[in-house]
Amino acid sequence: MSSQQANTNTGDHKLKLIVFKACHVAVWADSKMTADERRCLSHLTEVLCKTQAERKVFREIRLQEINEDLLLSEIEPLSKEEKAYVFDACLETLASDRKINLLELKFLATLRKVCGIGHRSYQKKLARVCQKTKARIYPTKPILSIAFLFFILIFVIIYIQYRPERIDINLQEACSGKEISVSIISPNSPVISQLPTTQAVFDHVRDSIVSVRVFINYDPVCRGSGSVIGTDETGMLYIITNKHVIQNSSINKHRREEDRLRIEVQQTSGAKFDAKLDFYSREHDLALLAVKGMKDYAKPLQINLKSGLQVGQSIYAIGSPLGLDHSFTAGVISALRETYLQTDATVHSGSSGGPLIDQYGSLCAIVTKGHETKDYGFALYSDVILEVLEERKELKIDTLLE
Repeated sequence: MSSQQANTNTGDHKLKLIVFKACHVAVWADSKMTADERRCLSHLTEVLCKTQAERKVFREIRLQEINEDLLLSEIEPLSKEEKAYVFDACLETLASDRKINLLELKFLATLRKVCGIGHRSYQKKLARVCQKTKARIYPTKPILSIAFLFFILIFVIIYIQYRPERIDINLQEACSGKEISVSIISPNSPVISQLPTTQAVFDHVRDSIVSVRVFINYDPVCRGSGSVIGTDETGMLYIITNKHVIQNSSINKHRREEDRLRIEVQQTSGAKFDAKLDFYSREHDLALLAVKGMKDYAKPLQINLKSGLQVGQSIYAIGSPLGLDHSFTAGVISALRETYLQTDATVHSGSSGGPLIDQYGSLCAIVTKGHETKDYGFALYSDVILEVLEERKELKIDTLLE
């Protein structure tokens, strides 16, 4: 690091913490930390810390699980020089064990975009650090990468063709192929009325929000939440939820081949309906459930896209955090990240798949993950629902062509 960069952190405790947390996330990019990387972090602690109190804080950080999305949001507002310093510190830390693998390179690629490091500048920095530390990048040559990928491709093709028949222990997709009609609020839509009170928001959407449970025989094994987002020509309603709510390791762990899997959705009124997995996305952590007989009890929510949202706007989460069905919490849009909407509305385990609702009673986003220790929640923008519906349509076309 240059002397100018080295001096960047000397008087800023907050920047020191960001640098250390970034390096901590970097060395765990491949889900493990080598002895050399551990020594490098210890050395970094000595370089950055001037007091025992600072060293204590840094040691506590090493014992925590740091959320990568929150870390990147802390880096975004830094100055250009501070971002360059953070990136260089992470790069040198990763190279400390003389090896940078593909997963670590992936993290560096994400970090350099947030830090505003151009691709050419990134390549120069990477080459300079590798030369200095004698680190190598795995695979070391492009031809080896191509050969390795080609071998994997051949293996997958052979496996698919000749693998033995078995029963899939996850829920089976049963796409109806029917066109799903949804209602979208666009910037050109007529102005819609804001609901007067928080209670009015809940009353407006309550019947369209469900808790989702997966049963093995009669025993519930996992749960989440979902929202009614559309209907087809037959009156079938479709619910969007997270894919991990209905396909996860808990099902694999508890189910035997002879067991029966069943999905049940429940409204706030207590009404229960059987649901089927209609489609799950290959690109996103989302799935569509189809429900018969629910048309007279619920109506699809309108969808508000990312372009219609603003930071600071009121937002409401409805779901089943910690198993508490149909909980209603309020907050604001904390940030509009590139991929996720960030909110301080309370979300926990069980909120997955539940909606974030705006003051118009429209669906803005689908909750996908929360933070274990702080009130930070992340949700996929409703725009992604349209991508899932396109995926589903392409599946229908592919099926017809077979």
